[in-house]
Amino acid sequence: MRYLIAGLWVATVAWTAVAAAEELRSDSASLHDSSAPPVVAGFDRFARHGDIDAVDGGRLLLGELSCAACHARGDAAAGKNTAAAIEPKRGPRLHSAGIRYSQAWLADFIASPHQVKPGTTMPDLLGNRSPQQRREISTAIAAFLVETERAEYPEIKATGANPVMFEFWKRGDADRGSEIFHTRGCVACHSSDVDYVVTGAITSPVDALLEELDPEELADMGLAAAARRVESIPLGDLAAKYSRKSLAHFLHDPAHTRPALRMPDFKLSSNESADLAEYLLTAYSSNKHSVGKQASVDQSIGESANDPALVQQGREWFIELNCAACHDLSIKTDLPSVMPLLAVNAESANGCLGDSPQRPVQYPLDSMQRDAIAKAIANAKSGQTVSATQQLDGILLAANCYGCHHRDELGGIGRYRKAYFETAGHIDLGDEGRLPPPLTGVGAKLISTHLTNVVSGKTPAIRPYMQIQMPRFSQEVARALPELFAEVDDANTADATRVFGDTKDLAEAGRELMDIGCVQCHTFGGNALPGVTGVDLSKIHSRIRPAWFETFLLNPGNVKERTRMPTFFVDGKSPRPDLLDGDPKRQIAAMWAYLNALPKHSLPSKIEASRAENYELSPTDRPSILRTFMPRAGTHAIAVGFPEQVHFAFDAEQVRLATMWRGRFLDAQGTWFVRSAPPAEPLGNEVVEFPEGSSFAKLNQANEPWPSSTEVRFGGYRIDADGSPKFLYRYAGVEVTDHIEPLAADEPSETHHKPGLRRTITLTPIDAEANASAAPLWLRFHQGDRLTRIDDHTMKNEAGLTIAVPPSLARDAHVYEGDDVTEWRVPVREFPFKIEVNYSW
Repeated sequence: MRYLIAGLWVATVAWTAVAAAEELRSDSASLHDSSAPPVVAGFDRFARHGDIDAVDGGRLLLGELSCAACHARGDAAAGKNTAAAIEPKRGPRLHSAGIRYSQAWLADFIASPHQVKPGTTMPDLLGNRSPQQRREISTAIAAFLVETERAEYPEIKATGANPVMFEFWKRGDADRGSEIFHTRGCVACHSSDVDYVVTGAITSPVDALLEELDPEELADMGLAAAARRVESIPLGDLAAKYSRKSLAHFLHDPAHTRPALRMPDFKLSSNESADLAEYLLTAYSSNKHSVGKQASVDQSIGESANDPALVQQGREWFIELNCAACHDLSIKTDLPSVMPLLAVNAESANGCLGDSPQRPVQYPLDSMQRDAIAKAIANAKSGQTVSATQQLDGILLAANCYGCHHRDELGGIGRYRKAYFETAGHIDLGDEGRLPPPLTGVGAKLISTHLTNVVSGKTPAIRPYMQIQMPRFSQEVARALPELFAEVDDANTADATRVFGDTKDLAEAGRELMDIGCVQCHTFGGNALPGVTGVDLSKIHSRIRPAWFETFLLNPGNVKERTRMPTFFVDGKSPRPDLLDGDPKRQIAAMWAYLNALPKHSLPSKIEASRAENYELSPTDRPSILRTFMPRAGTHAIAVGFPEQVHFAFDAEQVRLATMWRGRFLDAQGTWFVRSAPPAEPLGNEVVEFPEGSSFAKLNQANEPWPSSTEVRFGGYRIDADGSPKFLYRYAGVEVTDHIEPLAADEPSETHHKPGLRRTITLTPIDAEANASAAPLWLRFHQGDRLTRIDDHTMKNEAGLTIAVPPSLARDAHVYEGDDVTEWRVPVREFPFKIEVNYSW
């Protein structure tokens, strides 16, 4: 039926931004009252509509409502794979509550959580008390938390690619934050802003069909779930809860306070976190236009003076109400004994599922949630074993992986949310290129170690053309998912030799086969034909199982539904019968061999021809040197690229090291052929910029400000035996030789073994007597808004640039602290003088 739908509907329909925003806002319209049941995304989307079994829905609620945090997870004999073994989500860590949350908000939320934040999964522990008691107890607990729980924010370490600005949380831009919120994936779970305008994505044939069918037709064709609205997870009044600083820090590192990571870590830079915080504090506020309110909250958080007696009362209430069952504190508290899950009477009026107003723990559960939880408890008492499929679905539901990905017939981006998911530059790659990839059969496709790294956020994006990127989830999820995926999907774990046989001499044939069609859609180690933005095929052996690779290439449509990948071996025949006797399996083995040989093997011939036409300089055996115009190195720039993929530019006019970067080098076409071309930009990433001014100066005293200009005479450069330049210049009667070369990746570095640069500076006096009579000569080798000492001979600035010098010279160095700059300087006390400076970032 799915293929029939795709065949019948070939027209596409433009989305309208207004309609999409209206639908998203209506998702959460029912949540704006205190009687709204707790929102658990997987339950509301699937269990309510019978897409998953009620028992599985109830198990999900027992974990996400943290029932299992108070009730023991079964008796001691219950195994981890039994129905009684339920992992609780638990609540946020409160070790830094005093500097993260508004005390007034805490008191209000504890007193009436479902009124302050409808849809919250926090239970009401004071619902059986009078209004006066609720206020007294909540005020005391809030005072206890803000006075005693004041752990500092974690340090945000800067890098060359991601500098950390001073007090970055004050520099957020709401417009940039709105763009992040609506393009990075936040709207997969949360409501969009009515004021945000999307450009209008094109619907797929199936989505076009959904617009035409009535509910009965949708049900008959099995499309009811695809047509259904997906409810939004509520955010509450963020402006009343957070300050700019606390929200920006939370968005930068959600796991620090919420280790379960139901809100995943989108790996935002500090600046992006500040932008998103500024937007959220405006969009999710009870009064969007109250700037003064936010300023008041910013000032009040962290500033408190509570009565010690009130704080002690709060501590006692915190313990009595068993809050520590869900929340970690910096102090340890004893947990009272509670009823095991296997002993719970789901029909008790005074229990959590009952309707007595005197029950101690209250949720506004609806009848469907109560029924599902009761069934899950009964199932737990049965002692049944939970299958690997159930365990896997349980994790995917709890982490809301189905909010973005679909697996078999479950999940995926909601129908009315797809307009917010696009490719960078709006390149038309279809749904396959703009929506998160399916998880159907992913255990058979991806190597478990790679999948672990993907889930834990340790791999670079292989789909950089997508605006949404895979966030980081908890280590518990990252450890559990790969094994379960492999087991459930019956992964063929055979190595490449068992699948392909001997591939020793096949790489060149594989290179030829790439030109049949692979180069039209894919990149190879960052190299591609003009306009191509597909998945990078280099290092595929570290991601893809060999058996899946072979099966997929033989017939892509059988393996991946509605894929854009064409079938090259139609009816089992190769389009290149002249290669390897036309044997499809042998040719696929050759492709595997070639891709594994990258980057040492030559690129496909079509890409090589294109690169020659594009004039991109790519150092291979020796360094490349290009004199050009550059934005940071000026009109006298000398750019030097190394095969190690680390490069720099020297400003020959100001005679200084201007910038360095990693990755691709430069495009020489503008320099060589275009008279009015714009300055050449580095083609790579992780660009580090150096401040203007010379590295040398004559100073009468160590604390003297560095002069704005010095009379340095550039004398050109000579090429060393390895092809790298040695720059020559003179200053104050001293001849300087400046040689910059790659710092090997296995040498000690602060950059996790990324290649850096080593700079060797040698000073030789031209006139020793004249030089001796002048003011002392100083060398400035590091500076920034602030410098952090790594060890006795290494300093790092706020941009993440780490510089190390020999310990013998570091002992004589001086740290100068000016009004807006910190500098690391060393005096030149004798000649000849030689120093090695190692740069890493």
